[in-house]
Amino acid sequence: MWKKPAAGMIRRMKRTISAVALSASVLVLGGCTSTDSGPSDAELRETACESFAAVTPGFYESTAAVQTLADPSASTRDRTDAMNQQLDQMSGARLRTRPYDCDDPRDEKYFDDFYAGFLKDQQGEK
Repeated sequence: MWKKPAAGMIRRMKRTISAVALSASVLVLGGCTSTDSGPSDAELRETACESFAAVTPGFYESTAAVQTLADPSASTRDRTDAMNQQLDQMSGARLRTRPYDCDDPRDEKYFDDFYAGFLKDQQGEK
Protein backbone atom coordinates (compact mmCIF):
# COMPACT_ATOMS: atom_id res chain seq x y z
CA MET A 1 0.00 0.00 0.00
CA TRP A 2 1.22 3.49 -0.86
CA LYS A 3 2.14 5.89 1.95
CA LYS A 4 2.04 9.64 1.64
CA PRO A 5 5.60 11.08 1.94
CA ALA A 6 6.38 13.25 4.93
CA ALA A 7 6.40 17.03 4.51
CA GLY A 8 10.18 17.20 5.12
CA MET A 9 10.79 14.66 2.39
CA ILE A 10 8.75 16.69 -0.11
CA ARG A 11 10.71 19.87 0.70
CA ARG A 12 14.03 18.06 0.16
CA MET A 13 12.82 16.68 -3.16
CA LYS A 14 11.70 20.15 -4.28
CA ARG A 15 15.08 21.63 -3.29
CA THR A 16 16.93 18.86 -5.12
CA ILE A 17 14.83 19.32 -8.25
CA SER A 18 15.34 23.10 -8.08
CA ALA A 19 19.10 22.70 -7.66
CA VAL A 20 19.30 20.28 -10.59
CA ALA A 21 17.21 22.59 -12.80
CA LEU A 22 19.35 25.60 -11.85
CA SER A 23 22.57 23.69 -12.54
CA ALA A 24 21.25 22.50 -15.90
CA SER A 25 20.23 26.01 -16.93
CA VAL A 26 23.65 27.39 -15.95
CA LEU A 27 25.38 24.71 -18.01
CA VAL A 28 23.15 25.25 -21.01
CA LEU A 29 23.40 29.04 -20.92
CA GLY A 30 27.12 28.93 -20.23
CA GLY A 31 27.69 26.68 -23.22
CA CYS A 32 25.67 28.89 -25.54
CA THR A 33 27.54 32.13 -24.98
CA SER A 34 30.30 33.18 -27.31
CA THR A 35 32.26 35.46 -25.00
CA ASP A 36 35.41 33.32 -25.23
CA SER A 37 35.51 32.62 -28.94
CA GLY A 38 39.29 32.61 -29.12
CA PRO A 39 41.60 35.09 -30.83
CA SER A 40 40.19 37.47 -33.42
CA ASP A 41 41.16 37.31 -37.09
CA ALA A 42 43.45 40.31 -36.60
CA GLU A 43 45.19 38.63 -33.65
CA LEU A 44 45.62 35.41 -35.63
CA ARG A 45 47.10 37.31 -38.56
CA GLU A 46 49.46 39.22 -36.28
CA THR A 47 50.68 35.98 -34.70
CA ALA A 48 51.08 34.43 -38.15
CA CYS A 49 53.04 37.48 -39.36
CA GLU A 50 55.44 37.16 -36.43
CA SER A 51 55.94 33.46 -37.12
CA PHE A 52 56.34 34.11 -40.85
CA ALA A 53 59.06 36.70 -40.18
CA ALA A 54 60.95 34.15 -38.08
CA VAL A 55 61.33 31.71 -41.00
CA THR A 56 64.88 31.50 -42.32
CA PRO A 57 65.27 33.89 -45.28
CA GLY A 58 65.39 31.98 -48.56
CA PHE A 59 63.49 28.95 -47.27
CA TYR A 60 60.42 29.43 -49.48
CA GLU A 61 62.43 30.24 -52.61
CA SER A 62 64.51 27.13 -52.06
CA THR A 63 61.39 25.02 -51.47
CA ALA A 64 59.81 26.33 -54.68
CA ALA A 65 62.98 25.53 -56.64
CA VAL A 66 63.13 21.99 -55.26
CA GLN A 67 59.45 21.45 -56.10
CA THR A 68 60.11 22.63 -59.66
CA LEU A 69 63.04 20.25 -59.97
CA ALA A 70 60.91 17.36 -58.65
CA ASP A 71 58.00 18.12 -60.99
CA PRO A 72 58.16 15.76 -64.00
CA SER A 73 55.95 18.11 -66.03
CA ALA A 74 58.20 21.16 -65.50
CA SER A 75 59.78 22.57 -68.63
CA THR A 76 63.50 22.43 -69.22
CA ARG A 77 63.63 26.21 -68.89
CA ASP A 78 61.86 26.12 -65.49
CA ARG A 79 64.19 23.36 -64.27
CA THR A 80 67.25 25.29 -65.43
CA ASP A 81 66.06 28.45 -63.67
CA ALA A 82 65.34 26.49 -60.48
CA MET A 83 68.75 24.83 -60.56
CA ASN A 84 70.51 28.16 -61.15
CA GLN A 85 68.57 29.71 -58.29
CA GLN A 86 69.60 26.88 -55.96
CA LEU A 87 73.25 27.14 -57.01
CA ASP A 88 73.22 30.93 -56.58
CA GLN A 89 71.73 30.62 -53.11
CA MET A 90 74.22 27.96 -52.06
CA SER A 91 77.15 30.02 -53.34
CA GLY A 92 75.83 33.19 -51.72
CA ALA A 93 75.43 35.08 -55.00
CA ARG A 94 71.67 35.63 -54.61
CA LEU A 95 71.38 35.00 -50.91
CA ARG A 96 68.22 36.46 -49.44
CA THR A 97 69.06 38.42 -46.30
CA ARG A 98 65.84 40.32 -45.59
CA PRO A 99 63.28 38.59 -43.38
CA TYR A 100 59.89 37.60 -44.74
CA ASP A 101 57.20 40.25 -44.34
CA CYS A 102 53.49 39.44 -44.54
CA ASP A 103 52.74 42.96 -45.81
CA ASP A 104 55.37 42.92 -48.56
CA PRO A 105 53.83 42.18 -52.00
CA ARG A 106 56.99 40.24 -52.96
CA ASP A 107 56.25 37.75 -50.15
CA GLU A 108 52.48 37.60 -50.64
CA LYS A 109 52.35 34.18 -52.30
CA TYR A 110 54.58 32.68 -49.61
CA PHE A 111 52.52 34.23 -46.82
CA ASP A 112 49.23 33.01 -48.33
CA ASP A 113 50.50 29.41 -48.22
CA PHE A 114 51.98 29.91 -44.76
CA TYR A 115 48.76 31.44 -43.40
CA ALA A 116 46.57 28.65 -44.79
CA GLY A 117 48.72 26.10 -42.97
CA PHE A 118 48.79 28.27 -39.85
CA LEU A 119 44.98 28.42 -39.72
CA LYS A 120 44.74 24.67 -40.27
CA ASP A 121 47.12 24.13 -37.33
CA GLN A 122 45.08 26.49 -35.15
CA GLN A 123 41.87 24.62 -35.91
CA GLY A 124 43.57 21.33 -35.10
CA GLU A 125 44.53 22.59 -31.62
CA LYS A 126 40.90 23.31 -30.65
